[in-house]
Amino acid sequence: MNAQENATRLKQWAHKAGLGLHTEKIIIRYIWNPGGFVNQSYQISDGKKRMHVKFAKENHMDRLKQWTRLHDYLRENYHAPKLLLEIHKTVIPGRPYGLVFDFFEGKAWDGGAGTDEILSKVSQLHGDSKLKKELEAGEQTCADAMTETYIRRLREDLHIINSHRASLPFVKKNTFDWFHEVTDDLEKEIQQSIHFQRPAEDVVHNDLSQQNILVNEKEFCIIDWDDLTLGDAAADYASLLWPWFGTDEWPMWEEKVRVLAGDAVVKRMKLYFKAKLLDDIIDVLADYVEAEKFPEVKEQTQQRAKATHLMALEIYKARYEKSPL
Repeated sequence: MNAQENATRLKQWAHKAGLGLHTEKIIIRYIWNPGGFVNQSYQISDGKKRMHVKFAKENHMDRLKQWTRLHDYLRENYHAPKLLLEIHKTVIPGRPYGLVFDFFEGKAWDGGAGTDEILSKVSQLHGDSKLKKELEAGEQTCADAMTETYIRRLREDLHIINSHRASLPFVKKNTFDWFHEVTDDLEKEIQQSIHFQRPAEDVVHNDLSQQNILVNEKEFCIIDWDDLTLGDAAADYASLLWPWFGTDEWPMWEEKVRVLAGDAVVKRMKLYFKAKLLDDIIDVLADYVEAEKFPEVKEQTQQRAKATHLMALEIYKARYEKSPL
């Protein structure tokens, strides 16, 4: 990726796109996503008006197009950002489709303002009958959904990591084999758990992190609806509330989920938390490797990935008492 070249391309496109910006004052800023490089996002501004542009690779286009199709409903019911324009041409090399949104001025939700309303909206989403009819998905159990969400991704990451061991000198040699062992163990635990045998028929955002809920003094906005699908409500709650798991505040959050979603969801969340911790050990190493292709953000991505990996590994050892060392 060459951010400067891409910014030039995007600026040239913006001049002709009729976005209502002062064309002589357009500024393009690449938005770093510490969670990976699936999509590329940019902020377009003329100093007064700002927009968010998101570009997808060809194999991710259908997800953005689904978001476009459901935009009006999501905006009306779930505080999704306002879609301004679809981009049906290749502006950024390798990314033939994009969306332009009104920029929402806010900060990542931190568990403070708007908590009850946000959790209520999440609960509403999970049971939305209209979206259930709109979303295409085959019959699957919660075990199938979790395996698709975590095990498949972990194994894809392991393929990348195994091919670039020399690029990861801070990872001990015997730890690479351990990655495979704990991933296999997690899959068995998922498939054998009685709590995961129910149908996965909840409407889930499927990427519901704190960073994807923006808040300001007046309202909140839930962003990044690319992965909207049918799945397990426990996945959304676990992703959103992950920072509090294992803290003194967790009982309070656990009870909020129990009231909204029931005890079965709370029980499944515990295994999702284990998977999330393993994801923080393995997935970030794939990001570390892939950052070599993105020199503009290589250093900050790799620093974050290494720190996250080492911290998560230590926590996993202490919490689950299975160590590669």
